Amino acid sequence: MSISSLVSSIHSVDNEIHNYQQQISSLDNRITSKRREANSILDKISREKDLKKIVQLQKDLTRKNEEITSVEKEKSSNEKNLADKRKKKNELQIQLGKEEQKERENSKREQEKILSVQQEISREMERQRFLSRQSLDWLKPVTVKKQYHVFVSHAWEDKEDFVRPFVNALVAEGLSVWYDEFELKVGDSLRRSIDNGLKNSKYGIVVLSEHFFRKEWPQKELDGLFAKEVNGEKVILPLWHKISKNEVLNYSPMIADIKALNTSDFTFEELAKEIAKVILR
Repeated sequence: MSISSLVSSIHSVDNEIHNYQQQISSLDNRITSKRREANSILDKISREKDLKKIVQLQKDLTRKNEEITSVEKEKSSNEKNLADKRKKKNELQIQLGKEEQKERENSKREQEKILSVQQEISREMERQRFLSRQSLDWLKPVTVKKQYHVFVSHAWEDKEDFVRPFVNALVAEGLSVWYDEFELKVGDSLRRSIDNGLKNSKYGIVVLSEHFFRKEWPQKELDGLFAKEVNGEKVILPLWHKISKNEVLNYSPMIADIKALNTSDFTFEELAKEIAKVILR
C-alpha cells in the first residue's frame, strides 16, 4: 500500500475505534442503571410481606438480570471488536513506518545520484577550464618555463576518493597545480616530468596515506621536496589521509614534525581554501 493509502486507512480505523469506545461507554452506563434497578427490586423483596407481590418482584428481578446479561454480552462483543481495531491500527502503523523508511531511503539515493552528477559536471567544467588555460600556454615562447603554485605528490590508489576532487578544488581557488593527470601526456618521460614539476613548483602538497608509505615514486617525490627544504625553503605541505600521527612518526619523524592538515576534518573545498591561504599570502 502507498503511504497515502495507509494514512487514510489509519484515520478510518481511528474513527471506528472512537465509535466503539463511545458504544462501550454507553453500555457501561446502561449496565450501571440496570444494576441500580435490580438492587432496588431486591430491596423491595426484602421488605415485602405479601407472597404474591414477592413472587412478582422475583420475576421482575429475573428479567432485569437477563437484561444486564444481554447488555454485558453486547459490551463484551464491542470490546473484542475494539481490541481487533487497535491491533489493526498497530499493524498499519508498523507498515506505514516501513513505507516511510523506504521513501526516505529512496529519496536519499536520488539526492546522492543528483549530487554525484553535479560533482561530475563541476569536475568536468574545471578540467575544461584548466585545459583551456593550458592551451593558451602553447602560445607562449618555448623558452618560458611554466611555473606552478604547488606540486601534488600522492599514491594513485588515493586518486578516486580524494586526490582528484581535491585538485579540482585547488584549481577552483585559482592555483596552478602540477598534477600528473593534467601534465603527463603519452610518450612523456615520467622522471623528467616529475623533476620539472618539482623544480618549478613553489610548494609541494604530500598526501600521506598507507598507500603512499608503500609506494616508491611518491617517496622519491618527497625526497625531492626535502632537498628543496634543505636549501632553506619551507615548501612541504603535508596532508594526513586516513592515518594517525603514530603512523606518520613510524614512517618519518621529520615529516611528522611539520604542521599538517587531516583530510577527515575538512571538505575538499575547505582544504583547498586553507592551502590557498598559505600559498597566496
